[in-house]
Amino acid sequence: MATPGYGTGSHLAGELFKREAGIQLTHVPYRGAAPALQDVISGRVDSFFNNIAPVMPLISDGKVRALAVTTAKRTQAAPDIPTVAESAMPGFDVPGWYAFFVPAKTPPEIVRKINSDTVATLAEPGIKSRLEELGLVVIGSTPNALGAYLKSEMTKWGPVIREANIRINE
Repeated sequence: MATPGYGTGSHLAGELFKREAGIQLTHVPYRGAAPALQDVISGRVDSFFNNIAPVMPLISDGKVRALAVTTAKRTQAAPDIPTVAESAMPGFDVPGWYAFFVPAKTPPEIVRKINSDTVATLAEPGIKSRLEELGLVVIGSTPNALGAYLKSEMTKWGPVIREANIRINE
């Protein structure tokens, strides 16, 4: 099971998949998606967990075959790829996500400005459609909503991290 790195979201998704499926996979961490993908294409590793956006061109070119997406719903960019939930594990939902973070002591007015500019940019039709073509779901929320989401993610991933014995300093 190749991933773009130890402790990454893709690594955690693979560990949750192993846990839920009750199977054993050997984790092979790489230093980024590109070298992992090279080894998937050449057949050096059997599987790869990663966000769909950087893999879409390889799927389209037939260089890799997508077995499933880890999100609860099929991706608009590749609607023929089933979800893990519908294929084998109902309830499996591991979306990749991106967020802007700033130092904790950033003044609130700066945070509000960054947030409003980001949400406005993500709502621009050209930008939104391009991101969706890459398999991303554009949300654009608030700092409070992001904070609540992060707390829910900690609750979800804590047991997986402990069970897989994932250590930050490794």
